[in-house]
Amino acid sequence: MKKAGLLINDAKLQFELMEALRTERIPFEIILLGKKLPREIGVVLTTKEDRPNITFRRVIICSMDNIASTMRETKAAIMSIGKIRSLMIGIDPGRSPGIAVMADQSLVDSASVDSPEAVAGTVKEFTRVYPSNEVLVRIGHGDRTRRNRIFNSIWDLGIPIEIVDERNTSTTSEQRDIDAAIEIALTPGYRPGRKQLVEPSEGEISDTQRISRISSEGEITISRSLAALVAKGEISMEEAIERQKSTKKSNRRSN
Repeated sequence: MKKAGLLINDAKLQFELMEALRTERIPFEIILLGKKLPREIGVVLTTKEDRPNITFRRVIICSMDNIASTMRETKAAIMSIGKIRSLMIGIDPGRSPGIAVMADQSLVDSASVDSPEAVAGTVKEFTRVYPSNEVLVRIGHGDRTRRNRIFNSIWDLGIPIEIVDERNTSTTSEQRDIDAAIEIALTPGYRPGRKQLVEPSEGEISDTQRISRISSEGEITISRSLAALVAKGEISMEEAIERQKSTKKSNRRSN
């Protein structure tokens, strides 16, 4: 397996990259300026300032602000991902959706994001880092409202999307959302021809109200109309709580 080479004079950045490479289990070697690159080096990580010192073909420019994306690009370069034929991205919907990236049926990357709307940006980044001839996104059908929010945000990227029946998938590991996303990526689904309706159920609205009480430490229960907006992703929970507080104060003044 090829290694990543590090030619970085910034000691703090070098340390952070080494820690990230170890976490991702990417083999690496420190490169000394003026020395011949070992044959096993597949990509060199460096900075904009150090770039003029390198003649190697595959170079990734690093900074403290892009360590996560640097790791993705490094894995892609090490594995010669530029030649993949089919990229399938599986998404397990939920409050923190799990995402799995399968290149020609093999897992190459994964992520968990904070909200359904954050999925589209991550998918876009994955398709940039792992270019392929064909891209297909598959979303689990289980959490309907969040599923449809994810579907609609990805729809605008122009990538084919399938919705997958999750009933035949099962996971038992600590990474349940990622493992479920892998199963979803590998399971054929159906392909809707338009954006999906986002209409939270009564149960979802009640659950959102329950979460508002927890988030406000028992001080506020947001209204059902505000809970519906939160469930649809149109406003944040924090904004809904602030609106409810304002309404509560207005009612007190009028009385």
